[in-house]
This record gives sequence, structure tokens and C-alpha cells, in this order.
Amino acid sequence: MTETKNDTQSMRSKSYFRYLIFVLMLVQILDTYSTLYPGSIPSLIVAEFYPGVPDNITSSIVATAGSIISIGMYFLFFNQYLVDKVGRKRMLAITILGMSIASLGMFLSVNYVMYVAFQFFLYFFFMSDIWLIYANEESKQSKRALNTNIILMAGLLGAIIMVIFRFIFITDVNPNWRGMTLFPMIFGIPLSIVIYFTLKETAEFQSMKEDTERHSRSFFGDIKSVFKTENKKSFIFLLFISFLFGFSNLFIGLFEKYIADVGSIPQSQINILFFMTIFTVMIAYLTNGILGDRIGRKPLLYLWSFLLPISVIIWVLGATNTSNAFIIVLFGYAISHISYWGLWGIIRLIAVELMPTDRRGTGIGVRSLIGAVGSTSGLLISSIIVLELGLGITFIILVFGNLLIIPLGFLFVKETKGIDLAEIK
Repeated sequence: MTETKNDTQSMRSKSYFRYLIFVLMLVQILDTYSTLYPGSIPSLIVAEFYPGVPDNITSSIVATAGSIISIGMYFLFFNQYLVDKVGRKRMLAITILGMSIASLGMFLSVNYVMYVAFQFFLYFFFMSDIWLIYANEESKQSKRALNTNIILMAGLLGAIIMVIFRFIFITDVNPNWRGMTLFPMIFGIPLSIVIYFTLKETAEFQSMKEDTERHSRSFFGDIKSVFKTENKKSFIFLLFISFLFGFSNLFIGLFEKYIADVGSIPQSQINILFFMTIFTVMIAYLTNGILGDRIGRKPLLYLWSFLLPISVIIWVLGATNTSNAFIIVLFGYAISHISYWGLWGIIRLIAVELMPTDRRGTGIGVRSLIGAVGSTSGLLISSIIVLELGLGITFIILVFGNLLIIPLGFLFVKETKGIDLAEIK
């Protein structure tokens, strides 16, 4: 298999590889934008479809709808599973096209049910990590981390574009949330065509097609095989961690609504908050990239799990400070951004490094599925809590679940720093 892969890669020019990285950058830009923009407009959706309804009730409605929408993330498992069956290129093109179609449906929505239905559809496709598999399989072993981080850094442009669109369309005078759906609609469809007709299938997938033993496994056999590896204990507890992470982070989707409900910060300054915190994500990526290979993955798992609840307390309480709300929220939300993306990145990295090559896509899919189940559970529970305690206190209660990640990681998860991926069985 290794010889086949090396021979195939040797036939590919440097110019094609640079082109591939460029296209994957575009994919990550669109994926980042599509992941973030629904969470930047919930108060505006509620204002249009539920005018005059009290804040606690609309927050409960949005949390309930969010639990339904999060079920769409369950389909990420099948998305990633099919990556190992029909190929990386086809599934990458399909996910990009899917994000565009879902955004078009959200743009055309005439009521909240229709909007929720298409956001549900959007969740089938974003954060699928197909680009990550593509990049790792086409990169030289010595350049995988470098190329991955280059693509991740480029993806931050998607967050910048999201904030620019928010400055343009979401103003204090005439907010127009539908404008936020235009970028994936206009950019995604041609990108999916480019991917399908210009990219090559990865060398790793081409060699895997010749693996008759793997193709003899059934669907359920593939699932069971994920739990028959030498790292199965660590992987099972990493699934618990993924569940807690998904369960605890209601604030990611409803931060904007909480700030708008409190009313201490106008929409024009919320735009500035989103813009300034974009760049803090670079701190998470750089910290994981530099320290992860020096001190290990697990210390960073503990660090982000500890900082995330503290940071949420800071900006939840800070938003009620009438004189310094903007500064306090900016400080706290910046740390939340660093901690959230840092923790998510470490969980994802450990999952990749615990799985053998022939089960990597399926293993990542299982992790995504369990994380999505956690999100659904947290949203369902929060829809009840928020009626009595409000959105801010609900954020704090749920986010403390991340502290449980620390003992689970310490006791049961294997350190994966320096592991040779080719030797995992």
C-alpha cells in the first residue's frame, strides 16, 4: 500500500499539490463561514418570526429548535463513513454543494419552521473534516502538520468574511439577516464544480480500493472494527469527552442572542466583538501546533477544559455591567473563543491519532456523531432550564460540564504525542 501511494504521489507535480492546497483553503474558508454565520443572527431570526414574544420564551424556542437542528450533525457520520466508501473527492464536492443549497433555503424562508428545516440540512455538511483527511493523505509525512495548519489559518478568512458581511447587512437601523446567506450560495456552487472536475482522488484511497479484506466488512462490521483497535479504551473515553464537549457549549450558538437580550451592547458593537475575537482563534491554533508536539496533547486538553467555564462566567456577568460591558465581554469572549477552538482541535487530533488508517474516517465519524448527540442533549435540557433561569445562567450551568473532561482525560485517555500512525493496529 505504501509503495502504491508513494508511486502515485511521485507522478503528481508540485504545481498540482500547490493547487490542491489552494482549493482546500477555499473549502475551509467556506466551511468556517457556514459554521459561524447561523450563530451570528439568532436574535434577528426571532425578531422577524416571533415579534413581541418575551426573551425567555424565545430563548427556549431557539434552544428547542437547536436540539432538532443538531440532529443534522448525526449525518456527518454517514458523510465521513462514505468518504471511505465512494472517495474523498466526490464527498468533498457533495458537502460544498450541500452547504450552498441549505443556505439558499434559509434565504428563502418565510417562517421559522422553514428556516429550521434548512439549517438542519446545513448541519449535514459543515465541519465534516473531509478536507483534513484529503490534506493528510496527499501531504508528505514530514509536512502534514504544516499543511494542515496552513489550511486552518486560511480558514480564518471565512470568519473575517462573515464579520464583514455582518457589518454590511446587520446594522442598528435596518438589519437584514438574509444577506448573511449570500456568500455560501454564490461561492459554494462553483467551488463544488471545481472540486469535482479538477481534483484527483487521493493516492491513499486508490490503494485502499485494492484492500479486499476491508471491502469484505459490512456497514456494522466497519462500526465494530473501530472498537477493536489497540487504543479502544482511550477511544471510548474520548467519545465520553466528545459528548461532554457537545453538551456543554450552548453558548456558541446563542451568544449573540444573550448579548442582544441584555441590551447593554448594540448590534454595531456586537459586529466589532465578532471581528476582534476572530483573531484569537489563531492563538488556539498556534498553541496547539507548537506546544502539542512539545508537552503533549493531554496538558492542553486540561488547560482548555479549565479555561472555558471561567471565560463564560466572565462575559455572562460582564454583559450586565452597564458601564464596561463591551470591554469585559470582549475579554471573556476572546478567552472562550481560544478555549473552545483549542479544545475542539485537541479532541479531534487525539481521535485521528488513536485510529488505524483503514478505520480513521469511520472513527472520526463516530466521534462526530457522539459529539452531536451531546449537543442535542444539552439543547433539550437547556430549553427547560432557560425558562426559569434565563439564558446566561443556563450557559454557566452547562459549560461547567467541561471540567469533567480533565479527570477523564487524565485517567483514561492515552497520550498520542509522537505516535507513528502507520503502526497503530
